[in-house]
Amino acid sequence: MLKKMSPMIMTLGGVGLFVICCLIAWLAGVSTVQISNVAFMVGLLLLLVGAAMQLSHAHLFVGFRRSRRQKTYKEKDETPQKPISAMEVSEKKNAPLRFSSWNKWIWIAGACCIGVAVLITL
Repeated sequence: MLKKMSPMIMTLGGVGLFVICCLIAWLAGVSTVQISNVAFMVGLLLLLVGAAMQLSHAHLFVGFRRSRRQKTYKEKDETPQKPISAMEVSEKKNAPLRFSSWNKWIWIAGACCIGVAVLITL
């Protein structure tokens, strides 16, 4: 459970740290326009990183699935089949989604940073 919550926890921690840094900069005398510009740039950067991760992830998994060598009937007969538990099947089916869950939270962090930039300018 904690492993599935890890992207969310790290994203919320990163956005919280970013907001605290913005508050410290504002208290130190940095203008809100500069803080807003930095927040907007960080948000755009996170959105671009998320898009690049999504594109590379889709490309890598398509190539991985196509390049797997199919076993012949003789090789299948030689290796004994052990029973697979339902947990292993669900982990194998959901394995590609781990990367995209990180990607989803990176996009959310980017949107939050842009939201912080908009709130600062208001």
